[in-house]
Amino acid sequence: MLEGRVTRHGEPVVAISLILRNRPTRFPAVVDTGFNGYLSVPTPLLVRGGWQAIGTEKFEIATGEIVEQEIYLGEAVFNGKRGPVYTVATHADDILVGTKLLRGKVLTVNFQTRRVMIR
Repeated sequence: MLEGRVTRHGEPVVAISLILRNRPTRFPAVVDTGFNGYLSVPTPLLVRGGWQAIGTEKFEIATGEIVEQEIYLGEAVFNGKRGPVYTVATHADDILVGTKLLRGKVLTVNFQTRRVMIR
């Protein structure tokens, strides 16, 4: 089980470790159920971490606009399991956990107690 918290801004946040240059580095990540990919990570972090750019993909964002983003392949540790993961490169500052990484899991966000749990 992975536990996190709801921030004062109402964002559910959990910890994820990205494997950067063969070393796990822990980061906070926002759980975004509106994002149907695996992860979204700032481009500079992916480049510095040595992740492999493998192409591009088109996405529809919240405004309805279609954008084309670079896709990277790397490794992450999520909910205690290390494995390969596809990542959308972004210019945003936040790391996002999308619904593909949550498949087969139960996400509980309790805004009253400010607790996040992924089982």
